[in-house]
Amino acid sequence: MNNSIQDYFSEVSDPRVQGRCMHLLSDILLLGLCTYINSGSDYQDMYLFATERSASLGDLVSLPNGAPSVDTFERVFKSIVPEELESCLRKYGDRILSSKADIISLH
Repeated sequence: MNNSIQDYFSEVSDPRVQGRCMHLLSDILLLGLCTYINSGSDYQDMYLFATERSASLGDLVSLPNGAPSVDTFERVFKSIVPEELESCLRKYGDRILSSKADIISLH
């Protein structure tokens, strides 16, 4: 089973009104996570990361309408179910750790 990070984020319920969303939920969540990993601390940092460094993420984000605004990051992160995000991050982390364990056991 070869899941992408977007597949893991698909388990997070999208609280936004469908048809009025300009940005993919998986893009917003991944940019938020990357911002946090890079010592970002707020929605402004998420926006800056998206505008300045999203190209370095390659195919992990698509950003069909450019970088989400500060307000978009805030609205999404304040309205998602935290337990759903935690669950998908745990699954992704477990998958990374198990694949590393498989590699180590082969050597």
